[in-house]
Order: sequence, then structure tokens, then C-alpha cells
Amino acid sequence: EIKTPIAALCGVPRHCVEIVDMEEGIIYDDCRDVTMLSRPLQVMVGTDERRVPFYLLTTDADMIDQDPDDEEPRLKMSCGHAITPYNLFGHMRNSLINKVKSSVTCLTPGCNQEWSMNEMIKKADMTTDESLFFEYKISLNAIFSHNNDISECPNCGQFCQRQQNTQAVRCSICSPKKHEKQADFCWDCKAPWVPNHTCKNRDLEAIQKILNEAPLKTLDYSKIERVPSKRLCPNCRTLLEHERMCKQMKCPGCQIEFCFSCLTLCVGGRLQCTGYNKECSVAPVQNAFS
Repeated sequence: EIKTPIAALCGVPRHCVEIVDMEEGIIYDDCRDVTMLSRPLQVMVGTDERRVPFYLLTTDADMIDQDPDDEEPRLKMSCGHAITPYNLFGHMRNSLINKVKSSVTCLTPGCNQEWSMNEMIKKADMTTDESLFFEYKISLNAIFSHNNDISECPNCGQFCQRQQNTQAVRCSICSPKKHEKQADFCWDCKAPWVPNHTCKNRDLEAIQKILNEAPLKTLDYSKIERVPSKRLCPNCRTLLEHERMCKQMKCPGCQIEFCFSCLTLCVGGRLQCTGYNKECSVAPVQNAFS
């Protein structure tokens, strides 16, 4: 919601605006509550058109799409392989943000050459905001990759540093406001920290990561926006992915039906929240450890 007036002020489409934390190297997702973020908000403004200089154009197939007949402009990287500027930017962002790598390499099988940040800035036609953010982010990743006392928060993905080899780690982003319970997690298993904590199954950490990173989607029939595309069955905890248009889903494991948006169980095969084509609340990303 806050992106819309910012985009209008900057004269760019809404999808070109990102709310970020420069110091932590974080790009916040659209469901983040901005009232919990420090002020002033940090904004990264991108571009809706990534241009290719004529002298860099090539007819070679894009290394990702592999379609030689694609009419989208492509350019050659220093390794000699082709890519569109949009795919280059997307690959770089995925490598640095989602995979937290300290380098970006060619995706062509057998190549794996590392590209410099200067080359990617030029060939992905990045804005000044994007250049500053990702130059800092790649340096931050390089530092973290050599530090055994830094780990990702299982809820928001922020890097947290533990003190003196303690098992309980506190995330400053997820921790609620002052005088409320703090958001601590276990360094080893990433489960929420409780008194007399014992580590749970490490498989839950992988499941939590899937839930955290699941893309948000719109449920077509009910027009409900920003619903996580992956959920745990509220009855048997089977990991499920939403693939159809209706919000009502049957778990293939336990055969229980429920609303994929608000996670309310059905009774007698009928939704208890609203009709199949009506809006209801969107439940937050689930906690695999609870």
C-alpha cells in the first residue's frame, strides 16, 4: 500500500519500487507491516525498461530461455554467453537475495564464470538506487559467508549474529515492540526458543524456508490477493501447493477440506468462512515448528 504513493511521486510503476534495509541488505516483501520498520523508510527505485546498447546486441539464444527466435534484445556477457537484461537482473537478484551468494555466475552448463558487479550494473541497465544496494549486498554476503556466528532468521531471512556461542538468538526485525515477548530462535534447529529448549527435526527448518519463500498469488474465483501459494494442511501438516482457482482445497493425505486463504476447516464439504467466490481473511505464513 505504501508503494503506490511513492511510485506516483517518483514517476514509476508500482512494481519498480522496493522498500529495503540498506544496512542489512534486505528487500521487504509486500506483506511486511511497515509500521514495524524504522523511519524514514528506505526506498530503492528501479526501472521499467532495461535497454541494451546497440553495440552489445547479439542474436545468440538467451542462456535461460534458450529460444533463438525470441525477439527480446539480448547481450553477451564477458564469458561469451547471451542473456536479456531482465533475466540478468533477475538472476543476480535471486543469487544475492534468495540464495545469499557472494558472487553471480553464468548459468550456461560447463561455464560457471563469475561476473563482476560493474559488468552487471552496466548490462542490466540498473538505476543508481539498484547499483548502490546490490554493490553493498554482494559485499555483505561475502562477509557473512566467512562468519560462522551469523545465520538467517527462519521467519524474515535477516542475518542474525549470536554472542559467545549461545544457542538462543534474537532477531531484531521480528522482535515485537518494547515490553512484549522477543522473537528468539534456536541457532541449531531454527525452532522458536522456549525455556528448556531441545532441538526438533531439522527437516522442519527446510519446510519453514519453503513456506517463507513461497510466492504470493491471487485466488481467481474469490479475487483474494497476496495469499501464500504453499501451506501446511491445518489438520495433518502436509505441505501443499495451491494450483487451482478455487480457495477450497482437499488435502490428499488426510482428505480434510479447508480454505487455502484463512485456513478454516470445512464442515460437511462446505466452507465456513464465506462462499467459494467471496473474499475472506488471509492467514499469515504458518510456523512449521508450532
